[in-house]
Parts: sequence; C-alpha cells; structure tokens
Amino acid sequence: MTKWKHKIGKLEQTMLDRVSKLYNQIYDSTRAGKLICPLAEQEAEIWVERDKWLDTMHSLTFGIETAARQSLHDKQFCAFMTAYAQRQNEVHLDYKDAFLSDPVANLRAALNRPLYVYVNTSILFGKDYTKDRKKTLLDSLNEQRKRNVEAGFGFEEQLEVEYMGELQALLILNKQFLSGQFRDEHEQINAVFGVINLIQQLQMWEECSGDPNDVSGLFQFYESQFYRSMPSTDISCNLTARLMIDKQNIRSGDIMDINHISAMMPYSDLFITDKAMSTFLRGKKYDEKYNTRICYIGDTQRIDSFFAGL
Repeated sequence: MTKWKHKIGKLEQTMLDRVSKLYNQIYDSTRAGKLICPLAEQEAEIWVERDKWLDTMHSLTFGIETAARQSLHDKQFCAFMTAYAQRQNEVHLDYKDAFLSDPVANLRAALNRPLYVYVNTSILFGKDYTKDRKKTLLDSLNEQRKRNVEAGFGFEEQLEVEYMGELQALLILNKQFLSGQFRDEHEQINAVFGVINLIQQLQMWEECSGDPNDVSGLFQFYESQFYRSMPSTDISCNLTARLMIDKQNIRSGDIMDINHISAMMPYSDLFITDKAMSTFLRGKKYDEKYNTRICYIGDTQRIDSFFAGL
C-alpha cells in the first residue's frame, strides 16, 4: 500500500489494483465509523521508508493501537491458568484486551475531532541491532529445521516440541542468568527478561493454586490442554511447527508473521495474510474456531463481501 500511495518502486498492475482498492475500502469504512483497523507491532520490521509506511498506517488507523503482543499473551496465560487451577471448563476473553484502550470509543472520538497527533518512535536498541538479532535467530532456526528434516520429524512430533518451547526457553535463560555466562550485554538483557518472565509465571501459579514456587505445577499447566488451547499458543505453535519441518528455508518475515497472526487474528473479523499462510490457517479451520474471515489479498470476492456487509 505504501509503495502504491507514495509511488515507490514498481508493482505489477494486478497488485496495484488490489492494494489501491483495499486501501480505499479500509479508508472509507474507518471514516464511516464502521471499521477498526489498528496499528499493531508490524513496525518492528519496517526499516526502509519507515516514515511513509507510518503515514499509510495512520491514515487508516486513526492512531488506534493494539496492546503489545506480550501483554496479550500474559492476559491469556493468566486466564487459562486460572481456569486450569480452578477446574473451570470455559474461558472468556474480552476483545478490549487486544487494545491499549476501548477502540470503539477511540474511533468515535477521532471522528469528532479535527486532527490527531502521533509520534514516530525509534526502534528499540536501533535497527542495526534488530537486524543482527533477527538474522542470528533466522540462521539458528534454519539450522534446526534442516536437522528436523534430515531426522524425518513429523508435524505432530514437532508440535509437541513447540508446546513446551516457551517454558524450556525460560529455564535455559534462568540457568544462564545464574551462571553469569554471557557473550555480550544483549545476551545478558535477554537472560534478565527471561528470569523476570519465569518469576511472573510462578507468581501467577501461586495466586491461582495457592502453591508457592511450584515449578512442577507450572510444568503440568504447560502440558495441559488449557495452555495448548490459549489462542496465542495454539496458533503460534502450529504455525512454527509447520515451518520447522518444511524442506523450504524459513523466510525473513515468517517469524514476525507468526507473532502477528497469533496475537491479532483471534480478535479480528477479517485477517489478510499471504496466500500460503491463509491456506494453512483455513486448512486447520482457524477461521471457524475464531469466527473470522482469513484471506489473502487475491481473495477479492471474500474481501468485497466483508466490506459490503459492514
């Protein structure tokens, strides 16, 4: 959309037609008070023409932002852990959890004022650090993916690995922090945040179950269907397992796509992603599970039908 709006580079005519139409559909619908199209954490990967990208986003979002992905994860984690500890069979999630504040009220307020202001914040630790860490992670994942393919790992087998991946990562970071062995300051920062996250989860478990410092209870929650039913866990683990057994290399944007999909899709009425992702998500019936329309930009009839029904 930014390439089309600001005439940057070249796009095929088919893509020009699709993105211009979608932009205008979103633009008209938000200004009619019929649609919320929020800014999430996509900007973490936008390094080229970032100002123009933000101009495009804010022209569609009215400055409405989602909560941070970690905040969404923590709220779901607490809700599902409480249900597990108290043996409840239902978990109710509020769509407002996905936002910094009530998006409907914010949209109405934005439509009633003559202007709004947004701040172009810098990328945490700088774009060079972010690029380097992203490349390191991507190389590491592709090395493990190759090993998985050579070992003949199946999807279900890899899925089990992904379900326990978060807890194992926190335990590794905790061990690293206690040993004090760091290659650089960034590795030390990651270890500190890992320890904080593990302590938070143990505190949540104590509040839910009454058992202090019960690591075994936390393990049991991670192994339960309650944890695996969390939308953020359910989606991210399935998508990551798919990548980790694929013969094709993991692409540069795949991990951020997974983060964005697992955080935002369950709260969306329409979610547009790339063709391969949309095919996989619909194949897993996530559109039915989370009551949303999952498309890629070429699904013009499905997209038009959505906007016509607003």
